[in-house]
Amino acid sequence: MNTNIEAMNNVWMTQVGYENLLAKIAEKEKEYDQVRDHRQVAFELSGDGWHDNPEFNRMQQLEANLNHTLKMLTDRLESLKIIEISDLNRNTQQVEIGSIVHLRRYDLADDSEQEEVWEIRGFDETDLNQKHLAYNAPLAEKVMHLHVGDIAEEVQIGSRHFDIEVVKLFSSRQQAGLGG
Repeated sequence: MNTNIEAMNNVWMTQVGYENLLAKIAEKEKEYDQVRDHRQVAFELSGDGWHDNPEFNRMQQLEANLNHTLKMLTDRLESLKIIEISDLNRNTQQVEIGSIVHLRRYDLADDSEQEEVWEIRGFDETDLNQKHLAYNAPLAEKVMHLHVGDIAEEVQIGSRHFDIEVVKLFSSRQQAGLGG
């Protein structure tokens, strides 16, 4: 199998991300069961037609949406690959999962600069308080695989446009001033 295709189909998470995913699945399953129970009560009270029973119709739509969400989450679980991030395996040559990167953002609208340091984490593992940025977050996607000194030009994040420079890659959170 082509490893590039395999890598694209994998969802990379740390153990924390995996546990968060399992908790989210359990929460959505509970919500799904509650909606199904409510839909059944609505059916028994007034029938199943949208004109007779808008609440039944609303519950059907909620059930379908939750079913879709659960399918997406279980698909993610099936393609999950656990990664371990530690100071021993951080990439300090280019931005990858596990890298701690010092970025400089140049706002193209007002010529302002913003400096920031992020630890690139697994899928959906953004935690602003910990300075964790999921590799699938828009900012991280723009700087993945860049080297120190590289600039991602005219990057749109939200409604703003930036040039984003990779200033430095650190070997530890402590070295980057992010604590242990």
